[in-house]
Amino acid sequence: MQQALDHVLGALVLRPAPRRESLAALCEKYAVGADDRAALSESLERLAVYRELVRGNLREALLLSIPRSAARLGPLFDEYFDRFLSEQAPRTHYLRDVTPELLGFCRPLWVVDARVPSYLADLALHESLHIEVSALPSLPRGHVAAPLTLESGVALTEALRLVNYRHAVHELPAGVADRTVPAERPVRLLVYRSPEHEVRYLELTALAHGIVQRLLLGDSLGSAVQGAAAEAGSALTEAVLSGAAQLLADLAERGVIRGPEREPEPGAEAKTSPAMRPPP
Repeated sequence: MQQALDHVLGALVLRPAPRRESLAALCEKYAVGADDRAALSESLERLAVYRELVRGNLREALLLSIPRSAARLGPLFDEYFDRFLSEQAPRTHYLRDVTPELLGFCRPLWVVDARVPSYLADLALHESLHIEVSALPSLPRGHVAAPLTLESGVALTEALRLVNYRHAVHELPAGVADRTVPAERPVRLLVYRSPEHEVRYLELTALAHGIVQRLLLGDSLGSAVQGAAAEAGSALTEAVLSGAAQLLADLAERGVIRGPEREPEPGAEAKTSPAMRPPP
């Protein structure tokens, strides 16, 4: 019986504002007993208040995560918020994880909605990553990585995400009232949390992005550099090797590199790193 009541309360929160007729239909759908039906009907006004409190907490968490995106959407934000709740609903128990679920739901819908700016999905992801990465454990201050070798992999900090944008949303002003349209160009961005607990951003070249991506997938350092150069159409020249060394030195200084990691065993399955995000 408790499970039936939970289903009814969940539906009341996620669907349009409850009426006695809709409440009765839900009770019948989930086989709620007569006594509980009567108690729920008598508490309809309090249930409506409960519904608004829950929805308000979810909405506030989203506005804190993606304030500039929500401001640019205007009334469309509430339209898509309502659709998200009624058509999918949050699956997580943590408020900080509601935003990625909302964006995953909205992304394919925004692509075909002419009312939504083409850069909005990039901006929303960019904003949400700030909270996501800020909650991840960074390396301690003063951490010194052990020397790296071409034969070993490179262990990177957990507080890192590698993303691709179609618009330069990371260059937009921080003001919520700003309406600047970002430049449309491919962006490869490393988002990380520094040892000083600040979320920072580093735009990468195609070659640098390829190296970091392969390291996240478990390639050895030598294989990562070689594979990234081949994909970028570059020969493995002294300039490429020097650039890779400078990249690793920069990442170490930023507190992104933990140290060497043993080379994956031959035949090991390729893995997908949570630190990598596909373009929206």
